[in-house]
Amino acid sequence: MAEKEATVYIVDVGASMGEYRNGRTQTDLEFAMTYVWDKITSTVALDRKTAMLGVVGLRTDGTVNELEGEESFEHISVLKEISSVLLTDLKRLQNKIKLSKTVNGDAISALVIAIQMITEHCKKLKWKRRIVLVTDGRGYLEADADSTSAIIKKITQDNMELVIIGVDFDDAEYGFKEEDKDPQKADNEQILRSLVESCGGVFGTLQQAVEELGMPRLKSTRPVPSYKGPLSLGDANEYDSAICIDVERYPRTAVRRPLTASQFVQRSDQPNVDSQSTGTVLPDGDSDMPDAGTNDLTNVKSSRTYQVLDEEAPGGKRDVSRDDLAKGYEYGRTAVHISETDENVTRLETQAALEIIGFIPWANAISMIIIAQRTNSKAIMALSSLIHALFELESYAIARLVPKADKSPVILLLAPSIEVDYECLLDVQIPFTEDVRSYKFPPLDRVVTISGKEIKEHRNLPNDDLKSAMSDYVDRMDLSTFGRDDEG
Repeated sequence: MAEKEATVYIVDVGASMGEYRNGRTQTDLEFAMTYVWDKITSTVALDRKTAMLGVVGLRTDGTVNELEGEESFEHISVLKEISSVLLTDLKRLQNKIKLSKTVNGDAISALVIAIQMITEHCKKLKWKRRIVLVTDGRGYLEADADSTSAIIKKITQDNMELVIIGVDFDDAEYGFKEEDKDPQKADNEQILRSLVESCGGVFGTLQQAVEELGMPRLKSTRPVPSYKGPLSLGDANEYDSAICIDVERYPRTAVRRPLTASQFVQRSDQPNVDSQSTGTVLPDGDSDMPDAGTNDLTNVKSSRTYQVLDEEAPGGKRDVSRDDLAKGYEYGRTAVHISETDENVTRLETQAALEIIGFIPWANAISMIIIAQRTNSKAIMALSSLIHALFELESYAIARLVPKADKSPVILLLAPSIEVDYECLLDVQIPFTEDVRSYKFPPLDRVVTISGKEIKEHRNLPNDDLKSAMSDYVDRMDLSTFGRDDEG
């Protein structure tokens, strides 16, 4: 299951963000929203219910927050509470995030609001908490020692990540320094930088953040073991010298498929409207449209029916229940029924296990990873010994794996892998002898009899007329000279 995430974006919309600076054709707010919109739309594209975010406006004309009665929290507005993000949420935010006419508003107080939002939403549960502040640093900061120390303590205690991205902030590592910087902005930069460093967060300039948007993003996924159990060499029930190591088996690579699409049709109980309008009907009947009551689309429900031939039924076919059907296998033109009892006889009864059945030298042959149980120090030491032994002997192990009871066994090739920071066994499935079948087909240009005599003329062989006709047919199908005359 994917990790739960809660992110609050604090966007500075003060009047100073409407200026064009350092030769840019965008205002500071438009430049900042390039970064913010990319992050928010990436969350939408994930299509994960556990990826939630909220948005807080800093230096807004109005005040909308739970602490709006206090003077230091004026001109701070919660534009979106922490929740899942839908397409209509983006449209609402686009209408709400507008340049204000004020320069008042405290970024430190906005951090307090964001911390409160995350605390109320996540409570004491296991969440990945993050606060992202995007500002030009030109507003007033009420950064007394008591408030900043309380913020640092809360962020550290709740394991939150604080990210502050500034418009034209100085960054020695990136190689940017703003000339003729306003003294108040320089002081604010120093305060915010000190706050981030105390929290172990990230502090940087917006120019670098926007440039890095073009870099591919790696999606971290939580691996699910396909097998957890013992790796054995020999029968531990009969021999004391047998080796038995508790291991876990994980995929080394996985297919990344595109997002799935849903099908919708126009509601029959609604008047015809523009066919280009879109919406999503959620399973509980809610809609992500601004007004669910006027949504003209509904989700498609599929159903399947089974019919058998019946001359007495209308139309010559009769509907039957799926429970009345039985599994059958086609044999020629006949369907052969095999009952569940008979099929169980042919099924191999197995017990979950991973057993080494042999060794081969390095010369051949990788997709899954086998590691020792992470909390079992004895198993870690034992598996490490096996990995180093295979490496020193330049050998692979051949193992028989049954992932779960009554599953078909597979044969694996286990190869040692030793890196600087980890050790593991890489495995790849190899076929049984029965899986590799070689077939010999008769030649197409002659017929060989049982005695070994070769016959060039036979009813199964094409004669000269057939060969000539086929040659002419292939020539007529040649399109390389189509549409060309003698002059090209």
